Amino acid sequence: MAFLILSSCSEGIDWELQYQEVDLLVVEGKITNEAGPHEIMLSLPLYEMNGTPEPVSGAEVEIFDGQSAHVFGEDPAREGIYLSPPGFSGEVGKYYQLRIRHGSRRISAVTHMVEVTPMKHPFIYLVQEDPPRLGAVIPDSDVPAIVRWEMDWSHVPGYEDAPDTATHAVVYHYTLNGVDVNKLFKPSQEQIRFPPGTRVFREKESVNAWYGEFLRGVLSETDWRGGMFDVLPGNARTNMQGEAIGFFTAAQVIRDTIVIR
Repeated sequence: MAFLILSSCSEGIDWELQYQEVDLLVVEGKITNEAGPHEIMLSLPLYEMNGTPEPVSGAEVEIFDGQSAHVFGEDPAREGIYLSPPGFSGEVGKYYQLRIRHGSRRISAVTHMVEVTPMKHPFIYLVQEDPPRLGAVIPDSDVPAIVRWEMDWSHVPGYEDAPDTATHAVVYHYTLNGVDVNKLFKPSQEQIRFPPGTRVFREKESVNAWYGEFLRGVLSETDWRGGMFDVLPGNARTNMQGEAIGFFTAAQVIRDTIVIR
């Protein structure tokens, strides 16, 4: 009779990760059909986890709508935040070009605003009877969109003295079109349980095709990381031309308030 003895050992290895800092601007900008002010935020890239972005001040920022250039002035109270002029708002069907000048940099991006579709009724179900607690399923939109729910049940009897963290919740629901096997394996999200009588302030914004690709990239690098068909880590797709990353988009927004009983 023969015995085979297998043994192994392990040794820790300290990897010295090399990265190169790049001279880029990070642009975050969105305009809507609503009265402003609308914001364009400029900062420098982060190279450490949980860091605070360094704002970029002193830039020249404007949006061209095909006829006029609308100059965004820097907020005197917040460096790196550029605000739209009074009376500026976007229109469905129009294209907009963002133009940024900062030192020798010349950056631009083009987007357009598509129409948002009406809100859909959520599916409400009973979670427990005593005390009554409900759950909700936000249905997908007919076209790409972002739905935001701000929920408040601090006025419901029995919850008046509860802390805000126990009586308020914010939920985001994304509908993004396209062949996306990762969606089949996206991680489970926290389920909000709330009492009858909860007020929900709903907001829905349209998502054009370019912005949809950017959001899919962001989700692939964050919420949907770890799926069976994962993607390699990297920056999300951008529509910036020049030495910049990030995104500029335009969205039509609708809002309403419902009470779930």
